[in-house]
Amino acid sequence: MVTNKKNTSVLRDRKAALLAFAPAILTAAASATMPMEAGLVLPVFGFLVMTVFFGLVVLWWQAETERQTLAMRFAAAPPDGQVPPAPLVLRSPMLAGGPAAVLRELARSADAVVDPPPPARAQVVRFPEPSLLPSMRSPSTEEVSRMRLVAQAFEADRIELHLQPVVSLPQLKIRFYEALARLRLADGTLLGPADFLPILEASGRASDFDRRVLMRSMAVARHLVARGSEAIVSVNLTAHAVAEPGFLWSLAGLVDASPDLLGKIVLEMPQHSWRHLDADHRAALSALRERGVPFSLDRAADLRFDPVTLGDLGIRFMKLPADLMIKAAEQTDGRYAGPELDVRDFAPSLRRQGIRLIAERVDQDDMVPVLCDLGVPLGQGFAFAAPRPVKPEIAGEQAAPQPFGLEPAPTLLRRTG
Repeated sequence: MVTNKKNTSVLRDRKAALLAFAPAILTAAASATMPMEAGLVLPVFGFLVMTVFFGLVVLWWQAETERQTLAMRFAAAPPDGQVPPAPLVLRSPMLAGGPAAVLRELARSADAVVDPPPPARAQVVRFPEPSLLPSMRSPSTEEVSRMRLVAQAFEADRIELHLQPVVSLPQLKIRFYEALARLRLADGTLLGPADFLPILEASGRASDFDRRVLMRSMAVARHLVARGSEAIVSVNLTAHAVAEPGFLWSLAGLVDASPDLLGKIVLEMPQHSWRHLDADHRAALSALRERGVPFSLDRAADLRFDPVTLGDLGIRFMKLPADLMIKAAEQTDGRYAGPELDVRDFAPSLRRQGIRLIAERVDQDDMVPVLCDLGVPLGQGFAFAAPRPVKPEIAGEQAAPQPFGLEPAPTLLRRTG
């Protein structure tokens, strides 16, 4: 299809092509067949003039119709959309065969109407999850002051270690301790992990914090060994520190420096970290497992797990929230949500893989009988004992007011249920 500068087609159909080229063909035919002295010359030329005139009228009408069609397309297009101009179609070379072949070629090209392509679909811009974006809110004066106090306390190494016992059910005998870190500010305020860990993680000091807590826990484990105690100490590792490249490998050096504590320190990692291990993490955990370091799964958000997979990773203890297990036990099929195992099969299935189940956050006395009926072998929570600070000279901490040792810890236990 031939187009002019206004992108409107000149030859729209076969009829317009015939009207456009008929005068030239008739003029050539008349000059060859009709004698000049005949009296039909003027009528023939008059007919030719009228043919040209009506042909021009038809072409003008077609161009006007095309212009109105394009105007309607522009009106229906989106505000920022653009209707692309009709492309210029290049014809093949003219074929031999005289005027008839030329007319057939023009008619074919006039029938091949090329519609403009539809406007390209606008690309959908996908933004990340808002909760994963960094906060653009400016911290308040109180928050800035709190961050400064936490940073000063951390630099001054005022980390205190508290121990909470994990007891056997239903005997309530202490099997090991969990080391819980606290941070004491310059004014004497004692902060829990929820108050200072986000600040340390945001400043990139999570791994340094975990190493300091591990060193203090190893000092406590060494103290227990010297007293002849068989209790072990578990240490929580933050998800930020575990994800840091090379952190788990650095723990192997600490373990090698204290061969007398092999099997006495349990490394606890969140459920999220266990589910997102890469090849480097697995290799580092394998190196620690070969050195005799047991692992524990902590901070579980659900009850879905595969005992065989956990056993292959070297996990020897698994902590599950007591309230989730009790709610699952109240269901007919013993499931809290999803395709997990029946809660009554948790302890036996884990025991077959060498994993001992621990019910954590046992804060009420009436929880204990239900957990015993489920076969849970170990429990931890305020129903048995609250966390208690360790003497500074044992863990190598800064002096803290009114510290307590490990000796009177069994007197805090009480029978429940």
